[in-house]
Amino acid sequence: MFEHWDSFYLLIGGAAGGLIGLLFIVSTLRSQRTDTEATMRAVAAYMTPIVFHLAAVLSVSAVLAAPGLADPTLGVVLSLAAALGLACAIRIIVRLKSVVEAAHWSDIWCYGACPLLAYLVLAAGAVAVWLAPDWAARIVAVGLLAQLMIAIRNAWDLVTWMTIKMGMSAPQ
Repeated sequence: MFEHWDSFYLLIGGAAGGLIGLLFIVSTLRSQRTDTEATMRAVAAYMTPIVFHLAAVLSVSAVLAAPGLADPTLGVVLSLAAALGLACAIRIIVRLKSVVEAAHWSDIWCYGACPLLAYLVLAAGAVAVWLAPDWAARIVAVGLLAQLMIAIRNAWDLVTWMTIKMGMSAPQ
């Protein structure tokens, strides 16, 4: 069912892994600056979800690209990944609504609700492994690609916010 999708999972998994590496570089550059404690908490509150979602794309892509795994095993892995992602997205929404001060209204949607929807699509892909195997790979691909695009948007949002908030000079 997923056997002809190797290149797709290699591509988006590699993109997710590369973006995680870039976020570590940003985090390292940020740590060299003297920032207020509130700014540091805000950055952590936003960076952790981005890294989590990118790691989910990377991990699921790696499992789906692995040769020789039975379809029921892939369905279980997808179900677990979707459940973990849904729990994380709900936690992020709650945290942004209650813990992070002055969160912008779009933050709850882009950092919480949109990833939640992408994990629901991933859950639908897991269900499709058993109920509609011909559609499973396509549904999972949509969920992972959506998660990757959302994470790219959020990473860009965070880095531009950090540039403005922390007085870093923007790249020329």
